[in-house]
Amino acid sequence: MSHNRGLIVLFLSVIALAACNNNTNTKVVIKDSTVVKDTLREETDSLVYEDCFENFFKGLQQFSDSAKVLLKLRDDKQISFKNFASKELSPKYSRYGLKSIDGDTIPELIIYNYTGGAHCCDEISVFEKDNNNYSFKARLYGGFACIDSATNVFTFSFTEILGYFFSCYACGFSDSTKGFSTIREIELHYDNGKFVVNPYNASIDKQLMRNLEILKEHGYEEINELMDSGWRKEFAMNFAVWHYYHGRNWNETKKLFDNYYNFKDAVKVWKEFYDILKSMEKENSL
Repeated sequence: MSHNRGLIVLFLSVIALAACNNNTNTKVVIKDSTVVKDTLREETDSLVYEDCFENFFKGLQQFSDSAKVLLKLRDDKQISFKNFASKELSPKYSRYGLKSIDGDTIPELIIYNYTGGAHCCDEISVFEKDNNNYSFKARLYGGFACIDSATNVFTFSFTEILGYFFSCYACGFSDSTKGFSTIREIELHYDNGKFVVNPYNASIDKQLMRNLEILKEHGYEEINELMDSGWRKEFAMNFAVWHYYHGRNWNETKKLFDNYYNFKDAVKVWKEFYDILKSMEKENSL
């Protein structure tokens, strides 16, 4: 029974990622211009960080003729940007623009797309100039992503990826009286063709340790109808953030896990945590 329960939770987590690909919007019209037009959407969607992306893309240069710009995709296939936009991007939410986000003088092509689906997904792709065309370099794929227009810092959240980790999506542990603070995000910057985790932050690390202490002190929660109150999920969120801020060293992350989650189902919980993050890495350039 516990084996089946583990498979179900892992399946739900994978579905949350896979659902992002179910984009029913197949047509998009992007007006070619060297200056961005006013594309502020008339409707808003609470699932999208509208301000993040509107602020970042506002005023960025666009292509004068997108049909003449070739993209070399992740699988090395080539397609015109115009065809790519019509086939792959949502007409309601997609944005693109040219901006240097790695500190040099050559602007990258940054494309944002909101794919829709249950709880998901923000998709950010970065292409670098290759002669007169652009080649794929990096991708972020998940919920609640954001780009800061002033610093070019990317925020990436584990909220969607671990949203069903032994719990309902809306469930979450909370104990503010002891100093627990929800942490589910990492910050990244783009450098040399990939996303890099921002330098280690001592204050965040201190809060992560406090969170793990509180979660451990809370004591074991039994599973009720395949779910708990969100206790295991908050463990997973904190372990995931720590993992990325500490060089993605699985051996060190396992030691941390063993120190704080030393409960009777630890083997099962670790396996699901490991499998979900490994599956996420296949979709993201992290």
